[in-house]
Amino acid sequence: MAESNAVEIRDVVKVFGFGEFAFSAVDHASISIRKNEFFTLLGPSGCGKTTLLRLIAGFEFPTSGEIILNGEDIAAMPPFKRPINTVFQSYALFPHMTVADNIGFGLTMLGRPKQEVRDRVAAMLKLVRMEKLADRRTSQISGGQQQRVALARALAPQPKVLLLDEPLSALDYKLRKDMQIELKRLQAETGITFIFVTHDQEEALTMSDRIAVMSAGKILQVDTPRAIYDAPTDRFVADFIGETNFLRGRIGSVSGGIAQVETPMAGRISATLPPDFVPDGEVTVVLRPEHACLWLPNDSAPCQTTGTLENIVYFGTDTHYHVRLQDGETQFMLREQNKPLQRQRFSVGDQVGIMFEENAARVLRN
Repeated sequence: MAESNAVEIRDVVKVFGFGEFAFSAVDHASISIRKNEFFTLLGPSGCGKTTLLRLIAGFEFPTSGEIILNGEDIAAMPPFKRPINTVFQSYALFPHMTVADNIGFGLTMLGRPKQEVRDRVAAMLKLVRMEKLADRRTSQISGGQQQRVALARALAPQPKVLLLDEPLSALDYKLRKDMQIELKRLQAETGITFIFVTHDQEEALTMSDRIAVMSAGKILQVDTPRAIYDAPTDRFVADFIGETNFLRGRIGSVSGGIAQVETPMAGRISATLPPDFVPDGEVTVVLRPEHACLWLPNDSAPCQTTGTLENIVYFGTDTHYHVRLQDGETQFMLREQNKPLQRQRFSVGDQVGIMFEENAARVLRN
């Protein structure tokens, strides 16, 4: 195992049930998670991400495969012996205890000296910026403050790895956004490896150093947020992460990793091929809404396709345009950032042209 890895999942399988009722919650998963990394397991409900987190924590044991922590196989090790802590969706705080007592509880149970516990609690209160609330009971503080207490309690024993199972899901939108920034700050300041589970794509893109996208127990792609968004290799990943357009076509020629794809709805498109991809028959091309521009016919722009503008949706920061392409079946969405006092150029029912940004389209593995 490379010295830079904190956790390595090697061909892990977790099967629940027996016989005809057996199913693989985790299906031959392999990941290397680096030290001091904010790593996210992302996917829809039931994809296996929480099961994989529980396998790392020791709350479940793998049917087969290895889980390596700092060079040691911990797959059969009980959870209380693993230098790992977990923050759950429900913070499981003691409502009759003060904030400080909650943070120090785990250290006390570990038999740490009283002075060490006091010093560590003080350091954690400062880290989560709750010094003034140290003597308040956790039943008397807000949801966001409770979340900080749960984090401080988990960080207090200085675990090698901190597991976070959708800890922001119960918070309102604005508080959740604030806590995303706070979590990233805490990870950077402590240098502890964070493994975060979420089904929220925006949350994963905002916070992570790298993301593993999961579906049906399998890991489909592991990469940086930018690469996951801009260069998905799998149709599920492209569809799950953000909004996108899919166009069918056939590859006419390939040169230097760029394919010329003939599409019935948008003509010929230049699209980047995934690594080690051998095209065979019909392919799918993906194009993000912000990587295309909308034009009126009298703009004399070199448009790749045309269609009818069916809907305009204003989102404040940007506007979404829904266009029915010339084939009459395919709907294409474009996103344009709004500017102050910008005049609305388009109206529902307009005949419009669409121009794609150069090298923005990508061929997917179907």
